[in-house]
Amino acid sequence: MDRYFNREKLKGSNKYLVMCYVLFGVILLPLIIILIAGIQEGETHMIVTVSILLTIMTAELVFFILVIKKSNRAKRYAPIFEEDHDGILTYKRIDEMTGYGVERIKKDVNWLLQAGYLQNAVADEEKVILLRENEFINITCPTCGASNEIRIGSSNKCKHCGSYLRRV
Repeated sequence: MDRYFNREKLKGSNKYLVMCYVLFGVILLPLIIILIAGIQEGETHMIVTVSILLTIMTAELVFFILVIKKSNRAKRYAPIFEEDHDGILTYKRIDEMTGYGVERIKKDVNWLLQAGYLQNAVADEEKVILLRENEFINITCPTCGASNEIRIGSSNKCKHCGSYLRRV
């Protein structure tokens, strides 16, 4: 498992996709062909059965395509998160690397976080912050003397007085 991206979970979703493919290709498709071949005039129960199976197949195919699409996007995002140096990725910066568009990236990041693919990270309206152990230090605000935790190499404002803090 990587620091920010759960590749084991992604491998598990790939197994699920194979399972869907097997269900679709090996079980449902031949069953529908057999049922269609067995339909004779007046056998409405067979027509209803075939219709239900076709509906299930269509829904499974749509779901299959959506999962593949999300899985491929997840694979595309993994190196971006793992190779980041400063721990802060703006959606605009991710868009420059992927070309997906800021709104799509926001939705994808939220999905990655909720689905458990992206871990040790938080997202807001503008950026994704990668949380690394031992990269935060406590510094004392020069204005009010309060203790603040900030990422090494970044800046922040004092949570008590709002003064600018930076530690290199």
